[in-house]
Amino acid sequence: MTTAEMAATRAYRRDRELLDSQDHARELAGWNQNYDQISRGAFRSRLVEIEFDNIHIFQEELSQAVFQTGQCCKGTVALGVFSAMSGEARWHGGAVGMDDVLFLDGQGELVLTTPKTSCILGVGLPAQELEIWCDDMGGSTGERVRRLSASPLRDRLAAERLRTSLISLIGELLNRPDDKLPVAVARQLHDELAGLIVDLLCGEPGKEERRITGKAKKVVQRARAYALDRREEPPTMIDVCKHTYVSLRTLQNCFQAVLGESPATYLKMLRLNGAKRDLIKRGGNALVSDIAADWGFWHLSQFSSDYRRMFGELPSATRIMRGGSLVAPERRECRGRCSSGPCRRLQT
Repeated sequence: MTTAEMAATRAYRRDRELLDSQDHARELAGWNQNYDQISRGAFRSRLVEIEFDNIHIFQEELSQAVFQTGQCCKGTVALGVFSAMSGEARWHGGAVGMDDVLFLDGQGELVLTTPKTSCILGVGLPAQELEIWCDDMGGSTGERVRRLSASPLRDRLAAERLRTSLISLIGELLNRPDDKLPVAVARQLHDELAGLIVDLLCGEPGKEERRITGKAKKVVQRARAYALDRREEPPTMIDVCKHTYVSLRTLQNCFQAVLGESPATYLKMLRLNGAKRDLIKRGGNALVSDIAADWGFWHLSQFSSDYRRMFGELPSATRIMRGGSLVAPERRECRGRCSSGPCRRLQT
C-alpha cells in the first residue's frame, strides 16, 4: 500500500430534510441568503452538502416556489444547474431552464426564483484556483464569471455534463462507508471538476488554441511519459501542467487538438490500457486488485466499472480468458496426434 493510498482527507457530509424555507437558507454552508416561499402549500426540502479540499458541492430539492436572494462566500465562485424543475425559473429576471449553467462569484448577488418544485445542483470553489487554471484565457477570469453571472451560459451539452458530473460525485461521496476520502481519490475528483469548469468558463477555442497546435504533440508526449512514470500515484492535472510548463487551459487544448479527448480522460484511459496489458501478461498469477493498485486505481468496484465501459468486459474476464489459461488446454487436447506429423503446438 502506497503513501498516497494510506493518506486520507476528510469529506464532510450533511443530508437533512427541512420544513421552512428560511431554515433551509441558513443551513447552506458559506452562503448569506434569504429564501421566501412564494407558492402556497406545506414547505419541505432536502439539502445535501459535501465538502472536501475547499470544494463545496450541494443539492437542494424544494417542494415550493422560492425567491432566493443573497451572496456566496467572498473569494468563491459558484456554478449551478437544475436537475429537475416543474417549470421555468427566473435568474435576475430572465428565464432559465435545464439547458442553462448559472454562475455567481463572491461579489455578485443571487437573485433566483424557482418554480413550484425543483432540484438544483451546485459547486463552489476558490476563485484563486480558477485564475490558475485559466491563466492563458486573456483577461480576468473574474470578469468572465461576472459576465456569465448576468447572462447564464445556455448550452445543453455543457449543462448535461455538469449535471451528470455532480450527480455522480454526490452519489459516490454520500455513499462512502465513512468520511475518510483517500488522497488519490480526492485528487482525481478535484481534477475532474477542474477540467469541467475550465471548459465551461473558457468556451469556444480562441487564438491561443490555434497558436499552441504546433507544440501540442510534444506537450501530449511529455504528459504521457510523466503519467506513466507515476502510474501508481497518478499526478493531478496541476502536476502535469507544472511538468509540461503550460496552463491547464493550454493542456486541455493540446490534448483536444491531438487526441480529441481531455487530458484527464486520456490519462485515465492510458492507465486502463496498462492494467489490461498486465492482466493479459500475468493472467492467473496476479490478483485484479493488485494490478488495479499498480496502475493507481484504489476503488476496485469503480475500476471494474470503468474497465468494463472501456473494454466491454470485466477485468476478471480478461485475466481468465486472455491471460494464458486457454493455451494449456489447447495443447492438452491435441496430445501430439496431428495427422501431418509432430504437433507444432507442442513445439512452441
